[in-house]
Amino acid sequence: MDFSKCDVTWEGNEVAVRGILRNGGTIWNAKVTFAQGDLPGLLHFILSWATMCHLVVNIGRFFTFFRDKFILRRMGMKQKKKDGG
Repeated sequence: MDFSKCDVTWEGNEVAVRGILRNGGTIWNAKVTFAQGDLPGLLHFILSWATMCHLVVNIGRFFTFFRDKFILRRMGMKQKKKDGG
């Protein structure tokens, strides 16, 4: 799921994330909900050793995403063609 193109809404006591999952030639509409009871498990996952190592390895990609999405606002746009020899 491309989280940069998802809709995030509040539905009562839950947060709903709606988007499109693409797997090869198959396309699904998806909805993920987070309730208050999900918070301890989510924090356990985020603070796990494997997730922290993955974060350290890929921190540069996070800053590139943040810059492209929020500062330059070019997320989802086609790249300009470069004239090469």
